[in-house]
Amino acid sequence: MPQQTYFINNAFLGDHWVQNVRLTVDNMGIISGLQKGGSTEQGDQRLGTVVPGLVNCHSHAFQRAMAGLTEYQNSPTDTFWSWRNTMYRFANLVSPEDLQAIACYLYLEMIKQGYTSVAEFHYVHHQPNGAAYSCVSQLSQSIINAANIAGINLTLLPVLYMTAGFDGQPLLEQQKRFGNSVARYIDIQNDAAQYCADQSQHNVGIALHSLRAVPAEPMSEVINYFANNSSVCPIHIHISEQTQEVEQSIASLRKRPVEWLLDNYAVDKQWCLIHATHMTPQETKALARSGATVGICPTTEANLGDGLFPLRNYLDHGGHIAVGSDGNTCTNPMEELRWLEYGQRLATRTRNITSDNTQLNTGTSLYARGLAGGGRAIGQKTGKLKLGYRADLIVLEDDSVDLANIATGSILDVLIFGTSQSLIKDVMVNGQWKITDYHHAEEEHIKSAFIAATRALRV
Repeated sequence: MPQQTYFINNAFLGDHWVQNVRLTVDNMGIISGLQKGGSTEQGDQRLGTVVPGLVNCHSHAFQRAMAGLTEYQNSPTDTFWSWRNTMYRFANLVSPEDLQAIACYLYLEMIKQGYTSVAEFHYVHHQPNGAAYSCVSQLSQSIINAANIAGINLTLLPVLYMTAGFDGQPLLEQQKRFGNSVARYIDIQNDAAQYCADQSQHNVGIALHSLRAVPAEPMSEVINYFANNSSVCPIHIHISEQTQEVEQSIASLRKRPVEWLLDNYAVDKQWCLIHATHMTPQETKALARSGATVGICPTTEANLGDGLFPLRNYLDHGGHIAVGSDGNTCTNPMEELRWLEYGQRLATRTRNITSDNTQLNTGTSLYARGLAGGGRAIGQKTGKLKLGYRADLIVLEDDSVDLANIATGSILDVLIFGTSQSLIKDVMVNGQWKITDYHHAEEEHIKSAFIAATRALRV
């Protein structure tokens, strides 16, 4: 692909707006030139309003097939733990071919709605009885293939999952598909990394399912192995999602989950803590100052009844945030950002929680924080229109009634809070147009494959 130049009328660079930007993208999909206040030249492609694409920091792709199918009462006290039984049933029915088709459609949805990168927290590794496939990274390869077909940038996070609970409880029958020894986990991670080694838009990190599913000794073994044998890669972990989990952590480890993690590991910008929902003010302050990113998934956390993250306190101490789709009942980042703010408003009975003296516009503050934290969470140069960063960008529909007569500083407020209609017309991922005039070139094929894959799953 030859170098291409674009003249952008109105560009959000990642933290502020600039008019008349001339952007050059090289044949690797990297921004190689950026001129502010320039003028159009022969050969430029003209674009209107452009913002960087967002990172989805947390996804479980197979769960897209069960979206909406857990909204019935098992008991008057339904919780995350009862929801989990339906999730296990789906997890144990999905074949490698099914997973590829489901993930591909999911990633198409994500791109159309503004995600240009996804961190896939991937814990379904083996056959339903726990036996390995002949190719140890078979299901990881299904995810990579899906990302390639849809065209999204992928951070694959193979998950280490060893126990059913604190104190080394053995895996349940329904969890055997997830389980690995440390050695087999390392094999999966290395094999998956090799499979996509020639695809610069992808990277492979490590994921530790949770403190209840990974004992301390193997956790340290995995972290130390990759620290000594590979370049720096993202480390993601579920942490403190449920109050029951906090209580069990105190009983087993004598500390709360976030407290224990910070006391036992050098948590820094390499780390992304997913669902750090239940923290004390002291934990919140310490986590914010560690440099880690917190991955918040508001629509899933609401769907599961998890609780609300202490957002303002965390931000006041300099914390970094990213948003994710998690269980994929929602694949729209604008909804995640909207409900991140709305949840805080409901809890505090005040408004404009995420804005501050440095950025008075709440939508702009949310979007900028999501961009910056998303890039940190996956360890990639994305989320900014800046030299050396990936050309991951969104073109908004300037002719929409929702953006008509809107001042530049309010565009992101409208995008997040002002409409339920999509304002995303075109999407570029890693320098290539994946959505053009609201359409993906492989859209009908991807939809048909998803329908075929879910036919047997949804009975």
